[in-house]
Amino acid sequence: MLARASPKRNRFRTETHHRVSGRQCHPFGYVCHCNRPYFKQILSLVENCQAYLPFLTFSSVSTITTNSSYQKCLDQQFPALHSLDISATRPYSYVESQTKQLQELSRQLSSVARIKKEFTKRINNHDNLPSDNLALIVLRNLEMLLEEVQSKKTSIDTAWWQLLDRYPLKVEDLLTGLMNDIRNSPESFWKTLPNISYRDFQTLGVGRWLNDEIINHFIEKWCSESRNTLGFGTFFAGSCLFEDKASCLVAKEYLTLEDEQKVRRCVIRRQNMLALESWDSVFIPIHEGSSHWYSVRIDFILRRIDIYDSLQETCLVNRSKPIPLRKNTNLMLVLMWLTEILASMRGEPVVLENNLQCDWICDPHSKVPFQPNPYDCGVHTLWHLKHILEYREVMVGPQSNKDGLSFTNNMVGKRLRLAQELLEDAAL
Repeated sequence: MLARASPKRNRFRTETHHRVSGRQCHPFGYVCHCNRPYFKQILSLVENCQAYLPFLTFSSVSTITTNSSYQKCLDQQFPALHSLDISATRPYSYVESQTKQLQELSRQLSSVARIKKEFTKRINNHDNLPSDNLALIVLRNLEMLLEEVQSKKTSIDTAWWQLLDRYPLKVEDLLTGLMNDIRNSPESFWKTLPNISYRDFQTLGVGRWLNDEIINHFIEKWCSESRNTLGFGTFFAGSCLFEDKASCLVAKEYLTLEDEQKVRRCVIRRQNMLALESWDSVFIPIHEGSSHWYSVRIDFILRRIDIYDSLQETCLVNRSKPIPLRKNTNLMLVLMWLTEILASMRGEPVVLENNLQCDWICDPHSKVPFQPNPYDCGVHTLWHLKHILEYREVMVGPQSNKDGLSFTNNMVGKRLRLAQELLEDAAL
């Protein structure tokens, strides 16, 4: 029996490394039959990229090159926008066209890593061919191209965001023009966003208060993409944290088992809606008196509960008061109760009530950038969430400038960015 087993082992070793048997595959030359499909994938990928990058040819991509060479070509193909000239084509359309092309290029080129991994495994099983080396050069160049495409998209986005913040008055004209452009679109154009209508979209316009539908759309979208932040809809605070559901003015004073069960149902439903397997951060928007937006952040990593309110008077006046007299003290007590419930659902119980040894920080009036007008509270609230997703907290100062997430005296540039993103989501 042992004598019979030996040939099988020898045959297995022979089969893993075979002599080359193949055919011609233009323009690579003679290729082994076992990896011929990968040569076709590489060639198809180059041809697909040529639709967006006319400078890309098989000859150029099969020659050893550098990142700087691709950077120079991409700069010529996608020139930067240096002004907000609204007399010509809408600049947001120009930027959108560039970013969409670069996004598609990134999507196409994202397959390079998989192809290279599988191709490399195959070529180890046969004698080396010149076509194999050529294919590896092409794959390496495509990897460099992907790096530069992603870098180019980032630079275009950053330059665009800086222009929007630098020229708010021109951006107001752009945003007004965009609203007028979309006004005559049929309602069917919004069918991909069943909870959004043009009336909702209009609240992103100059000097408007964002409504619930806009706030809910971005919370649901961004938190679904975050994979770690449980972002509640605008109904949650009124339903679970306040006595008056409609105005969210008076925090609940007596909390019952029924209240706890309601919270648990809401958490499960929301987690399923956002398709989150787990979460370590919670975001809650609050619509006070149907005229002002502010937000709550609960972070189980940093062990913090913060209430973010961009109204300067509310924040500064209350921070100087004794804790029992602060506006949000009662709400903070409810949030501590909520945090205990959420912690138990996460399987990591915490005790905040009457616990002097607790290492959690609870700030009912956390420092945030202030809004200079009465109507930008909704934009600030969404930007609170942006910061939480990016930094786990709201950053104050110049630290966020490089990421295009800075708060500005006029948030109209952020309004235009939100409007653009919403139109992309609606595929308009």
